[in-house]
Amino acid sequence: MKQKLSQGDLALKIGLHANVLGRYERDEAIPSVEIAARIAKALKISLDYLIELTEVELDPVILKRIQDIASLSDEDRQHVFKVIDALIRDAKVRK
Repeated sequence: MKQKLSQGDLALKIGLHANVLGRYERDEAIPSVEIAARIAKALKISLDYLIELTEVELDPVILKRIQDIASLSDEDRQHVFKVIDALIRDAKVRK
């Protein structure tokens, strides 16, 4: 998800000076976990995606659905997974 946010706007949004943010982007400094979390939140991405632990960027709608599934009973969660697995399998076959 590409954000149309300038470096200055992002820095302002997370309470940093733009020069500090620039140093992070150029790998001249490493942000604290707190700052990295604020950056990820401002960009509406996961911290894992920000620090390149995953290549999958989940949008907020998908994350909300995952949270909803996680809050279900084990039995209901298994039913949801069966349906999702079937839909994924069918989509792969169509490719």
